Amino acid sequence: MTKHRNILIVGATSGIGSAIAHALDAENYLFLTGRNEPLLHEISKQLSGIHTILPCDLTIESDIAKLAAACPVLDGLVYCGGIAPTLPVKYIRTDDIRNIMAVNFDGAVLSVAALLRLKKINSEASLVFISSEAVRFPFFGSALYSASKAALEAYSLALATELQSKKIRSNCISPAYVETPMLQQARNSMSPDFVESMKKMHPEAFSSVEKIASMAAFLLSPQAAAINGQIIKGGRFNINIPGL
Repeated sequence: MTKHRNILIVGATSGIGSAIAHALDAENYLFLTGRNEPLLHEISKQLSGIHTILPCDLTIESDIAKLAAACPVLDGLVYCGGIAPTLPVKYIRTDDIRNIMAVNFDGAVLSVAALLRLKKINSEASLVFISSEAVRFPFFGSALYSASKAALEAYSLALATELQSKKIRSNCISPAYVETPMLQQARNSMSPDFVESMKKMHPEAFSSVEKIASMAAFLLSPQAAAINGQIIKGGRFNINIPGL
């Protein structure tokens, strides 16, 4: 009989976070967090397994402390929290840097730190962070987003080294384009012809949330015990396109 495991999904209201919750629903005890409480309840109604809602604003450190205190000892954590504003570099201000880093990077660092201080992460647990191929293929207006995800990847690699003695694994999934509300929002500023041309040039770059969720589910499982300190691509750009 499969042992049920305690998994915290940070950013469960995102497209990828919600898909991961569905993928893990049957065989795990889920703890779902996000700052959109009505949407958390909506996602909760779609799940059939045992789960708990823990609303949390990742930009408020006291909220993160309360989240860590409310969690049981965890066997896994997935960090899906993220925002992706498009902002050309000449318009960047201090508040823009603080806002994106607070969600995309600081929230991950502070959440893990709070859980570790309270000894809320089991030995042999798995930590999974959702990054982006925008780290390696930045696009116009992505300077802050790409930088925040690069910081997240560097943090995950350091975490893998620091927690290795406890057999706690840390890995990143780095998708290219994922069919989420965040991508749809970005499409609002693109022409349909441009989107179709991107799909033709980069057929392996576009993934469904279900594919990314299945990757996360595997990394969280004991079957992935040999995988640690890795950045795993979830989609591939065709680098042979002239001019790319």
